[in-house]
Amino acid sequence: MDNAVINNILTRRSIRKYKSKQITDNVLEQILNSGINAPSALNKQPWQIRVIQDKNTLSEINRIFVDWAKGKQLPGSAARAQEDGFSVFHNAPTLLIIAADADNHYSEGDCGMLTQNILLAAHSLDIGTCVIGSIATVVNESETLMKDILSIPDNYKVIFGIAMGYADETPQAKYRDRQNVKFL
Repeated sequence: MDNAVINNILTRRSIRKYKSKQITDNVLEQILNSGINAPSALNKQPWQIRVIQDKNTLSEINRIFVDWAKGKQLPGSAARAQEDGFSVFHNAPTLLIIAADADNHYSEGDCGMLTQNILLAAHSLDIGTCVIGSIATVVNESETLMKDILSIPDNYKVIFGIAMGYADETPQAKYRDRQNVKFL
């Protein structure tokens, strides 16, 4: 593909195995700057981003998730939450938490655009990512106290997390269903 942007979109994959090497501050700053330059309705920028790189905080977030998941039937990789060595963020050295203003009707869409910018910027800088949807439910449940740990304001709800780091795998593209695209 001759177009770098389209090639970046078509080659990005969800990474579920990471090297332990941390992302440099310069690379992380470029990724975050790309994210916050996403469009948003009325330029409200109704998002909060939390960047977690501290190993103890990452361990605590994972522990809270595993405790919450006990006895639950969860989809995807979260179904393995009770296995030894499980990490809800796939042992990535960086975890982003994306939260949306609950009082803004457009905030979830806006946060989706923010996230896509983050994912594509990261991929263009050889950083792997994986969107973690299951973390949202845990953070938003007040009894887990995770919202306090992450300093998420009460009027914000977590939409998802993003695992981020240097990829230690090269997944193949999965099938994309074009039947959902209709020309009228």
